[in-house]
Amino acid sequence: MIKKGDNMKIVNINDARKEVEKDVINFQEKRKKDLLDILNEMKIRIESGEIQEFVATSLDDNGEAQIHCMVGDVAVGIGLYEIGKNILMNQYQQGD
Repeated sequence: MIKKGDNMKIVNINDARKEVEKDVINFQEKRKKDLLDILNEMKIRIESGEIQEFVATSLDDNGEAQIHCMVGDVAVGIGLYEIGKNILMNQYQQGD
């Protein structure tokens, strides 16, 4: 919030901090919603029989990577993981 007094501008940083905190919370809530939307879509596709096996990678709140999978054997899991990496890498042009 900017206040004018005489010929000076006074910036109240407390208000600015609240806005930044609000933006962070909104981002976190949107991210959670996006994650749940993806999981819901996968659930629907699993229930319809469209998805038979899957491999997914995630980061927990400590930054530790985890792999979640439901596959017939290790070779399928590794193959799906490698195909997923290839798709992800080829989606973007260098510089994106």
